[in-house]
Amino acid sequence: MTTQDTQPQAALNSEIEIQKPVSFFYIFTTFLKAGCLGFGGFMSLISVVESIIVRKRKLLTPEEMLDGISLASLLPGPQAVNVVAYTGNKLKGPWGAVVAGVAVVLPSFLLMVMLSYLYGIYGNIPEVKRFFQGFVPAVVAVIISVAYRMAKQNVKGKIELFLVLLAIAGLIFIPRDYRLYVTFLLVLTFGLIGYFLFTDKKALANAPKIARIKFPYITTSLVLVMIATLAAGLYVPVEDPKSLFNLVKTFGGLSVMLFGGGYVIIPIIQHHVVEVFHWVTQTSFKDGIAFSQVMPGPILIAAAFIGFQVKGITGALLSTIAIFTPPAILMVAASKAMEFFKKSVIAKSVLRGIRCGVIGMIFFAAWELTKTTDYSSFAAFWPSLLIFGGTLVALIKFNVDVVYLIPAAGLVGFFLYP
Repeated sequence: MTTQDTQPQAALNSEIEIQKPVSFFYIFTTFLKAGCLGFGGFMSLISVVESIIVRKRKLLTPEEMLDGISLASLLPGPQAVNVVAYTGNKLKGPWGAVVAGVAVVLPSFLLMVMLSYLYGIYGNIPEVKRFFQGFVPAVVAVIISVAYRMAKQNVKGKIELFLVLLAIAGLIFIPRDYRLYVTFLLVLTFGLIGYFLFTDKKALANAPKIARIKFPYITTSLVLVMIATLAAGLYVPVEDPKSLFNLVKTFGGLSVMLFGGGYVIIPIIQHHVVEVFHWVTQTSFKDGIAFSQVMPGPILIAAAFIGFQVKGITGALLSTIAIFTPPAILMVAASKAMEFFKKSVIAKSVLRGIRCGVIGMIFFAAWELTKTTDYSSFAAFWPSLLIFGGTLVALIKFNVDVVYLIPAAGLVGFFLYP
């Protein structure tokens, strides 16, 4: 068989993604488990997914996971759920993305509905924060271990190491007021850096012509129409601001305009929820955000809290679906287009640069989480230090499964914190 004969077959194999030998039941239980353990923000949830899917089961390569994180950083919406949808799509196609997305959001949704109900009766539950306090240092260790493994596999020289450190420094020192689009800009910037630093001109000139792969024009066009419709709908006036339609329209429209991850997009949601529609008070909004931070899963599960305050459990369910579904659809469609571009020599150079920026972003996520630690006294601090050190050694030195470490950290914290 000649080279010319093999190219169409290679193109066909690339066009039709090879799905992994896993069942929908496995996807559901695996991501349900990840949804129960993903305390501490989007990167902790991604770290748990990476630990199970990449390191333990080897269903995806580290490069595939990094590509998913990079793509999620470029697109709007909750990054963790977007990466989960990407992973589910890689494992079992679009229905795999649906099953993975539902499973990972389900635990935090049920917890948030329960807390929303109790909040309406008792007003506030400060004991919940203390119960989960031990998870935070363990999650920091999990994030650092994931970034360390990714760096070992992708940082091959001094240039890549410099780019990782540059990304960390840039994220640390940029003012918080300018972080709204920083993740998006970071990916674009490091993509350009990768193009100029890593593109081998000789290899580019001598590269064999890539067989044409059909670009998903129809899918991409339909998704773009969906995004434009949702974004425009956000500004369509309604007679009843507290209707289910307005809940869905607002959270659906916000979902495709939220760049930059959980913490930096909170002010945008607050503007619409508190100041425009007066669904909740400023205090209630902050309580909802606080609840979302002390439970597993993405911080945008706060939409369930807000929806519950407006229209009960139906409002919570529809708000949750509206905030997570459109970005997940966009992520799946974009991942198919990404497979098209990854065949290019130039795209490989761009992705090489982006991966350095994303690894720096993961280290930065751990840095941000350490700020929630109580440094007021040694008695309050030493349990966090003990849990962090023990978890990190267990992960890197003894390769202990994160499924056991996070609950154990919670138990240790329960007994040791004052």
